[in-house]
Amino acid sequence: MSIDSIPCNLFVDISGIDCAAPASRLSDALEVLLPGQTLLVVSGKQALQTDVPAFCQQRDLQLVDQGEVDEQLYFLISLSAA
Repeated sequence: MSIDSIPCNLFVDISGIDCAAPASRLSDALEVLLPGQTLLVVSGKQALQTDVPAFCQQRDLQLVDQGEVDEQLYFLISLSAA
């Protein structure tokens, strides 16, 4: 499996972004999604293994899938249907 093979409506790479910036980038990306669409987020930072699921829980988003491919973490997030 490769990151490119994961179907999504929007892709955001937050590799190399520190502090509160990942949450800000995720929030910006979610603003353009419609209910039921998915956002694929990738990063190499291990700390995001807990940060992204917590972000999803706080925002009532569905974390559809998460994992690691070629040392890149990925998170597939769905915007809940209205």
